[in-house]
Amino acid sequence: MLFLLIPIFLLLLLAVLICRTAIMRTRTKLPTVPSTVQTDTEVEAILAKAVACKTVSHLDPSQTDWDEFSHLIALLEKSFPLCNKHKITDETIGPYNLVYCFHGEEKGREPALLTAHLDVVGANEQEWTHPPFEGEIEEGFLYGRGSFDCKLQVISILSAFEHMRKTGNRPKHTWYVAFGCDEESNSSKEGAVRIAQYFQKQGVHFSFVLDEGGVVSQKYIKGFDQSIAVVGVAEKGYLDLELSVERTAGHSSTPAFPTALGTLSQAISRLENKQMPARLTPPVKQMLTNLGKEGPFAYSLLFLNLWLTAGLLKLVFSKQSTLNAAIRSTIVPTVISASDKSNVIAKKATAIVNCRLLPRDTEQSIVSWVTRTIASDSVLVTPLHCTPPSHISKTDGDAFRFLSQTIKKTFPESIVTPYLMMGATDARKYQDLSDSVYRFTPARMDRSEVDRMHAPDERINLENISLAQQFYTRLITNW
Repeated sequence: MLFLLIPIFLLLLLAVLICRTAIMRTRTKLPTVPSTVQTDTEVEAILAKAVACKTVSHLDPSQTDWDEFSHLIALLEKSFPLCNKHKITDETIGPYNLVYCFHGEEKGREPALLTAHLDVVGANEQEWTHPPFEGEIEEGFLYGRGSFDCKLQVISILSAFEHMRKTGNRPKHTWYVAFGCDEESNSSKEGAVRIAQYFQKQGVHFSFVLDEGGVVSQKYIKGFDQSIAVVGVAEKGYLDLELSVERTAGHSSTPAFPTALGTLSQAISRLENKQMPARLTPPVKQMLTNLGKEGPFAYSLLFLNLWLTAGLLKLVFSKQSTLNAAIRSTIVPTVISASDKSNVIAKKATAIVNCRLLPRDTEQSIVSWVTRTIASDSVLVTPLHCTPPSHISKTDGDAFRFLSQTIKKTFPESIVTPYLMMGATDARKYQDLSDSVYRFTPARMDRSEVDRMHAPDERINLENISLAQQFYTRLITNW
């Protein structure tokens, strides 16, 4: 009798899953081929000149070539003279940050904030096929460090406001624009930190904040014909830990074991061989639900029934690095140091372990897990720098709905969904100034293009420059 009940139960369960999935799906007919756009050669030329400004930031401000930032600021002043009339001059903002205020015609709503950054990471020119700081244009792409991350946004935002001022138009509501100088330096406090402090002193609170972030991903998930526009509603936290071991030093010809480096290596191996538990955070659950409603039925079956399929999804996601990072706090060794000579056994060996924290994880919980996993009294675990996970912004209000509608108008072939950002942006520095902080870059890109960020031959498709202008123009005009 039991043998008969089991298959009957499984069939009923399958029938429930199929019916439930069919009811929850809201699939709409979307264009599968993106529309083409006219490129804007004038704005392309400005972006190329901006890329040529070598605005590489460093955690130690004394190592930064601030003259390059001055050149970029001068270029923006010359290229967007009407915007320059709206620039806020206040010494507390900092000499290499830019803040603008464009007053709207209507009152009664809190202002909104668009933000990006002026700085870039460095580049090894020998690894590039196009010079990283010349802004070369070839075969429909503009090459150079910062072309995508994120001088595209800087130039597109100012271009949209400049055009509005040229035509004599004003936005309905007030907009602020803020460009910081040190986003790539992580814990530096010269850029967005100073700008946020300025806004706090002025008592400004924003209806929403939009920074760089997710893109319109093409062919990102096998089986999805539609592009997926991912809007970051939260960021993982950042934590650097130092692991250190001290042992007896000596000559390599007469070694005594275990060595400091050997003990440290065992600790690192344990961390690589055991991952933290997987967990589906609210942004990831929302993303799966949105994709399940619009995607192929097989995905819908998995994504819309997490009460049953969560364990299977965690197993599948764990096999792919990007998806794995979306469901767990990650811990990875990045720097190791011991002896500086091949024939000397080091007295002390150290390693830096970088951790990216899911929402709700803390410095204390990560240190505790690392300590338990290493399971060695010989290894000292010391936190160096921690930025907690950001707040999770709401997605059920006017701001997110409006942002989603604007994305759909600009990228009609896309499914819009919240998601959890793996990396850090300036957005978190403004989270005390708004309940709605979002991260989105208006550009169509496949995985190979996104992977060029911070890598050799970073580039931006020329069509994306025009699409970014269209997006920001719609945004500032209609909010």
